[in-house]
Amino acid sequence: MKVSVIIPVYNVEPYLERCVRSVLQQDYKDLEIILVDDGSTDGSGVLCDQISTRDNRIIVIHQANQGLSTARNVGILHATGQYLVFLDSDDRWMLDNGLTTLLPKDDKTPDLIVFKNVHVWKDDVISNTKDYDLEILKRLSDTKAVFAYLVQTQQFRMSACFLLVRRQLLIENNIFFPVGLISEDIYWSMHLWQYVTTVSFVNLDFYGYFHRSDSLSTLASIKVYESYDKIFSYWKNECDNGCINKDIIRYYLADMWVNRGYNYIYLNEIDKPRALEILNKHCYLLKYAHNPKTKRSAWMVKHLGLKCTVIILGIYWHMRSVLMRHAI
Repeated sequence: MKVSVIIPVYNVEPYLERCVRSVLQQDYKDLEIILVDDGSTDGSGVLCDQISTRDNRIIVIHQANQGLSTARNVGILHATGQYLVFLDSDDRWMLDNGLTTLLPKDDKTPDLIVFKNVHVWKDDVISNTKDYDLEILKRLSDTKAVFAYLVQTQQFRMSACFLLVRRQLLIENNIFFPVGLISEDIYWSMHLWQYVTTVSFVNLDFYGYFHRSDSLSTLASIKVYESYDKIFSYWKNECDNGCINKDIIRYYLADMWVNRGYNYIYLNEIDKPRALEILNKHCYLLKYAHNPKTKRSAWMVKHLGLKCTVIILGIYWHMRSVLMRHAI
């Protein structure tokens, strides 16, 4: 059962060797590694070519800079494996027997195989994520119920990097990453779950998510809010038109609205009015509040106003982050 490992590369020269090495060290050998150099300017592209000479399973694709979504889409189209897995080039896999453990031991080929990640902080300090309750998941009737359970228990991890996905499912249903958006995984993962019919969960701490100060995920930018504006608008239309899991998607988007509220205080003053405009535009999502986090936020917006709410959310998130780092 061949596995295609898709690794987008853009200006990650200090991390790329570590990333690719974690794949080459896998004891599962029937794989291909697709490095998509997305117009790197720091020497990462040259390093891709150098690394590829060490193992004939490594394929390098060079292209002009077009963003993470396009790089991943190019990898999907070039892949030949039965399963695909995405790995960001500044992260790595933590276990050499990871793929062997995750892949089916019989003829069953579920659409998705979901595994866990660990957070790796400065000085390689690791914090684990919560295990899935496998007994509950096995008892659920279908993947619609599974998706609902994950969202309602706040265990839905939208990152494309935390699962193996059957390639043919993506191709047959035209499931690609949206070009030009930040947080493209949110759009992609919800699109994916419209078509998933079989899924397997493995409590394996396989993916090492490395936190670095200059990564995309740690930057508060108005571009992030503009992307969420498009994502919220797209899925509002899909839900209004009766897509699968529409109620649960609304629940999840309400969570994402609160997450954008957390980041508001980190924006520069020029961008804050536009961010507030976007948050206000999609404030309707809070009527789908279903957990304590979103319900509190809905109450605060109603009684304290939008701006006061996002300031409070931001202060809370900052204090929580500081305490978590000290606790590790």
